Amino acid sequence: MSKKKVSGPLTKTVKAGEMICVAGEKNSDLFIIHSGKLLVFVTDGTKVTPLAYLGEGEYLGELSFFDKEPRSAHVISVEESTLIQIPVSEIDKQFPDWLVTIALSITKKLRYSSDLIRQKGIRRQNVESIKPLTIEEQRNTYQSLQAYLEDNPIIMDDIS
Repeated sequence: MSKKKVSGPLTKTVKAGEMICVAGEKNSDLFIIHSGKLLVFVTDGTKVTPLAYLGEGEYLGELSFFDKEPRSAHVISVEESTLIQIPVSEIDKQFPDWLVTIALSITKKLRYSSDLIRQKGIRRQNVESIKPLTIEEQRNTYQSLQAYLEDNPIIMDDIS
């Protein structure tokens, strides 16, 4: 059975190595991955640390979508991908107030937990982690990020 192709004004096709969003960016749109593979990562100087790989049926940008805070991580396409971009303006049109209130509460808790882990670290026991990127993969990813920032200088001064 072949995958149904999607198209339309909310559909975005990205090439491998193309940035989807950058930490600190104020864009709050939600992205649903129709096909392809994305890498969520953070940087510390030129060091690139992978956080997650996302694929078909998964989504990204849910925290910013609900709380309209800046993005907390960078996302790059690992292979050609098709995304469905849901504008943040759809919240008021599509979701009842009570659901938005719950989503905001959950988002606040997730951001707090994420900050706590970032500050204090996490102890892992018998947990399979994401394989670190090779030096070459880090270099390519970092170069894509820098190229994106050169084309979009108004995002913020320091995204690391």
